[in-house]
Amino acid sequence: MAGNGKTVVRTLEDLTLDSGYGGAADSVRSSSVSLCCSDTHQSIVHGGNGWHLTESMHSRQNSLETVNTVLAEDTDILECSGQCAKLPELEDVPWSLGEVEGALRKDEELMVGDPPPEVLARLSALISSALVRVAREAQRLSLRYAKCTKHEIQSAIKVVLSWTISVNCITAALSALSLYNMSTGDKFSRGKSARCGMVFSVGKFFRWMVDSRVALRIHEHAAIYLTACMESLFREVFSRVLRSALVERDNGVPKFTLESLEQAINNDSEIWGLLQPYQHLICGKNSSGKLSANQVLFV
Repeated sequence: MAGNGKTVVRTLEDLTLDSGYGGAADSVRSSSVSLCCSDTHQSIVHGGNGWHLTESMHSRQNSLETVNTVLAEDTDILECSGQCAKLPELEDVPWSLGEVEGALRKDEELMVGDPPPEVLARLSALISSALVRVAREAQRLSLRYAKCTKHEIQSAIKVVLSWTISVNCITAALSALSLYNMSTGDKFSRGKSARCGMVFSVGKFFRWMVDSRVALRIHEHAAIYLTACMESLFREVFSRVLRSALVERDNGVPKFTLESLEQAINNDSEIWGLLQPYQHLICGKNSSGKLSANQVLFV
């Protein structure tokens, strides 16, 4: 009987691996990158294994509150009154500064000038907020079936990012997944990132999703989608900073500084709110409260 039990367990394990899923259910590592923002979170149990979610993921109503149009000057009031909690700060991100620089150099238009390490570090810290937002929304969408697939990641991207940026990120994700599926012949000679044509490590993102308890089961396609989204988002934000008139130029070569980076992001209504450390997503407005062109036309 013991032998039969081991056979059944092994068969289930093989099925899980063959279907592309990995899970956090049996992980004994204590995640230092939890998506929870407070100690008062509620524990939701799936299949006998406890994992924690923030209260903002228990209802659709709270999810809709992420599309918030609070004026920039009101954020200080909300923070002081305790109504605007902050996102958790990530101790470790699933990318390195070298990978960020390599991802930016993939685009020929972004190869003008060399951004200093402090600019790349600040850009990495800002975009980590967007990573947390997408992961939290994907975590909420994964509750029903306790699994995270590419569909949950794609839906989270559409909810969190602006329309223009989300289209670019999803296009990059579709391209990466297509390359991955077409490279089955050399799947043992190259890693997933190389097969997807990406610089960021799919394995690091997969491990980060497991440690962050995005779902009990995480499909490899979800990790590919999230990796491609973040890599595309880095290029999108950096290209907007590069095109900004606030960046000083020396003989046509941009001179990147922390001040020019912050000013360019503060003046962009599509990315400023996304990169703020607050749980509420202030969308459609820049740091001065000015509406984006799309919001003006809608109003």
